[in-house]
Amino acid sequence: LKRLVQVQHPTHFRKSCVFTMSDAPAVPFYVKAMAAVGRMAKHVTAEPWPAPKRDNRNPAMTGEQDDGSKAVVEAEGIKGGGQRALLASRPTGEIKDSDFKIVEEECPELGPGEVLIKNIYISLDPTHRLWASDQPQYMACVGINNCMRASIVGKVMKSNSRKWKEGTICGGMGGVQEYFVAKEASIYPVIPGVPLPLNLSLFNVVIGLTAWVGVNICEPKAGQTIVVSGAAGAVGSVAAQLAKARGMKVVGLAGSESKCTWLKDELKLDGVINYKTEELDVGLARCCPDGVDAYFDNVGGKTLETMLTKMNRFGRIAYCGHISGYNSESAAVSVNQFQMILMRRLKIQGFICVDHMDEMVKCFAELLDLYVRGKMKVQEDIQETKVSNYVQCVNMLYTGKNSGKLMMKVSEE
Repeated sequence: LKRLVQVQHPTHFRKSCVFTMSDAPAVPFYVKAMAAVGRMAKHVTAEPWPAPKRDNRNPAMTGEQDDGSKAVVEAEGIKGGGQRALLASRPTGEIKDSDFKIVEEECPELGPGEVLIKNIYISLDPTHRLWASDQPQYMACVGINNCMRASIVGKVMKSNSRKWKEGTICGGMGGVQEYFVAKEASIYPVIPGVPLPLNLSLFNVVIGLTAWVGVNICEPKAGQTIVVSGAAGAVGSVAAQLAKARGMKVVGLAGSESKCTWLKDELKLDGVINYKTEELDVGLARCCPDGVDAYFDNVGGKTLETMLTKMNRFGRIAYCGHISGYNSESAAVSVNQFQMILMRRLKIQGFICVDHMDEMVKCFAELLDLYVRGKMKVQEDIQETKVSNYVQCVNMLYTGKNSGKLMMKVSEE
């Protein structure tokens, strides 16, 4: 009001002058009307703008937050036995054999409520490189001389639990090893009636829930355009199909002709760009002539920089990962074109799947429905091998040699 008075009556306003309501210039009628509307709005609209939504995110599963300079180190490693891959040193650049030591150890005795599980499938995910480092991250990093962290599907061999009987198939964070010892509350049942590997791909928190949450962050709107990087990967392929099922025009980015062919012929994406053979901005001009409304980002780096310049106003970006920088010796990730967030009024949201565990049932229900109706296809890269070949297998993720969800099969079902 004071500013409006200054604009309407500049000759009456001086820094040295102090007005009282009696000697202040008359307030214009339209100002009074605006104030009246504002008072009425307080009664009509109970919530402030923008209306806050309930935030169901829960960071409890990721533990203590680091200080931004170095990661918190896990207090205790995963217990187990048989052949085990133990972290020997923090990787510099690509993971090397010398970063891990392969040992043979006896399985520890079970305590009350504990079970011994024989690992069948071991999940290999891009975040393994991050967990092995001590750079700031979303949860505690793996401790030196501890078993490498990994999700597994396995069979209960011995049980001191009333909840889990011998022979039961289950999932959990079992590590890169042949056997692991778990507390009864830390493992979970698999989805009945589907092939076991699907429990580490589509029906897995790290894959299925991640894709589902990211697509929701992108606020899919029928007819709008979404671009998915790493579209032939485990998370990207699920995200692309979810967005397609919700009516969006979907353009996928991949790094080989075989992956692009799969995206186009099998997943029926609306457009595909091979970033190894075509400049990204050229491919985007071809596939997205009207710009991009949403972007599901799995890679970060230069790809994100280019995407920022191609986004439409009020676009949405789900920041899922930056695999392009996981092998970097520096934890810092530099991104140019940051000003486009302002110029295009973009919304960018980083997210971690385990913050959304309360949404898992809703997520898996939608994914299962699409899978049963043939609207969700999954590509799996299963390496039948030994724990000792972990480094060779996991590096496939960072060189693009895998096709779909990568995992190791270390024993028979």
